Amino acid sequence: MNDFEAWLGRIFIAKIEKNPTDIRFTLWGTTLADWWGVDYTGETLGKQSESPESWATERRYFEAMSKAPFIGIAGGLLSQHGRDHIKVLGLDLPMSDGSNGLTQVLSAHIRIDLDDDFSTVAPDCPVTPFDGNGP
Repeated sequence: MNDFEAWLGRIFIAKIEKNPTDIRFTLWGTTLADWWGVDYTGETLGKQSESPESWATERRYFEAMSKAPFIGIAGGLLSQHGRDHIKVLGLDLPMSDGSNGLTQVLSAHIRIDLDDDFSTVAPDCPVTPFDGNGP
């Protein structure tokens, strides 16, 4: 557990809500709250951003994950929260309660340099880009 301690503040757990698809954060780590400038615990995706209605692509990402679970990587600048100077990458892991398909997502984040992206952080890891319709 000591080896995992540094990650604890960088994790979120989100419940998948359906009809319409959304995610509700049941845990939003303290480091994430520092980076984003808000605590999303108990809130839905993008609710505290500058433009909550602009999160359609991210909702389609989680909807695609709920239909055919995949390990996802998402990231970018935190511009929607007035944090253009912070860039993050998150590894999204689908989770199930065993009876209803995808029910939650566990995500762990790292902060990266502004000039980096996933291909520079993990150059030997193949990725299938999400085009807004599916993995």
